[in-house]
Amino acid sequence: MADLLRLAKNFEDRAQIERYYETRAFMRLKNELLTTLQNETKQILFLIGDPGTGKSVFLYHIPKLLDGIDVVRYNTPFFEPVDFVKSLISKKGARVKNYSLETLIDQAVKLYENEETLVAIDEAQLLSDEMVELIRILADSKAFWFLLAMHRHESAQILEKPQFRSRPHRIFELQKLDFDEVREYISKELLALGEYTLDDYFTPSLVRRLYKLSRGNFRDLKKLLHRIFLLMDQAIRLGKKGYERPNRCLVTMAAIDGELLSV
Repeated sequence: MADLLRLAKNFEDRAQIERYYETRAFMRLKNELLTTLQNETKQILFLIGDPGTGKSVFLYHIPKLLDGIDVVRYNTPFFEPVDFVKSLISKKGARVKNYSLETLIDQAVKLYENEETLVAIDEAQLLSDEMVELIRILADSKAFWFLLAMHRHESAQILEKPQFRSRPHRIFELQKLDFDEVREYISKELLALGEYTLDDYFTPSLVRRLYKLSRGNFRDLKKLLHRIFLLMDQAIRLGKKGYERPNRCLVTMAAIDGELLSV
């Protein structure tokens, strides 16, 4: 009998950010980003995509993906300009010389200008106007690359800001999974856990149902799989028949439980 709780935990969203599963979208993004970093001048880069496509996962693993590039990563954009520049200085092991923003910027630029450094900021759609202007100043110094990750539907507004619109920049979009990737992902994860029999139960028609309900969204797919195995475990513990293997009914219940399907 499969360890269904272990399987559920494997697909839990909180557990997944520390594990890197290279989708085709991740592979394309990594290659495009490397090409840009190797062949173009330092500038502001934008990573856009729908919520759940894997932007945060990609940023979490980006230090290991970019050889020869020092990555400074921030998971949230909630900071004041002075504190942000002080953080950049501290990450170089230097002592802050002065608390004037202008002086701090000069110090940070001198520390980084001869280095290949990418400053990655997640949830960048939440940046304040003051932080947007600071990033413009730091980017103009040509001491830093910036990679700003944001939701696709909120990117238009920030990309229209004059600090970005009038300057060199590139936009990378993280795409959703296609049907073949959904099947491949489920199979690889189950086989890696030794669940060969369970893998056979995820038939093309069942995977197509998962793909349709998740709309190819990586986070929503994991949510469905997480809940399917939790429901299977609960059903078996209660002695319910007909839930020993993944089926269309379980997928529907998982979608309702995960608020991906209304009733």
